[in-house]
Amino acid sequence: MSFGFEHLAPALPDFLERYPEVDLDLQLSDTIIDLIGDGFDIALRISNLADSSLRARRLCPVRAVIVASPAYLARFGRPSHPRELVDHRAMVYTGAATPDTWRLHHPQEGEYAVPLHGRIRSNNGDVFLPSVCAGHGIAMLPDFIVWRALSEGKIEQILPAWTSSSSIALTLLTPPNTLRPARVRVLIDYLAKRFAKAPWVLDG
Repeated sequence: MSFGFEHLAPALPDFLERYPEVDLDLQLSDTIIDLIGDGFDIALRISNLADSSLRARRLCPVRAVIVASPAYLARFGRPSHPRELVDHRAMVYTGAATPDTWRLHHPQEGEYAVPLHGRIRSNNGDVFLPSVCAGHGIAMLPDFIVWRALSEGKIEQILPAWTSSSSIALTLLTPPNTLRPARVRVLIDYLAKRFAKAPWVLDG
């Protein structure tokens, strides 16, 4: 839902201008739909993809970033290791496979699981950002949600060497059949070019 409102919806006017004979039916959901059974031509997913017969095209990486506001860090201290997060106020995303645990990876130190004590729990990441900016806790959020607040200095990335153990990406999925109508092909090409240079993709 967050990606659809913030990034997909702004991409539509230009597509409609370029292809005036193509109509769109856009459905937004945080749940996984049955692409074939429900008759969809295309799906965009941000997750680890299970093996399936669907055709997948990776558009761009998505990184989970641990963030807090300068005010929060000044008040409660800046964690230097994931074990210190246990004593901090976290935001818990209930849509994750293990919502009460952050599973992090470091290239030298390996894996570390962080049990969370959450002040806010939600199935939508956008809910957390205002509270994080206001200094009420730490959150691990995808870069496409936090990139603007980071660039404006409202929040800061902490523990940058530690990344989510789950490597995810924005992926375009289509049914396994090889024949596609021209309207579907032009939309696929447009989305691939649009998100290949996504503004939220952070360095590092």
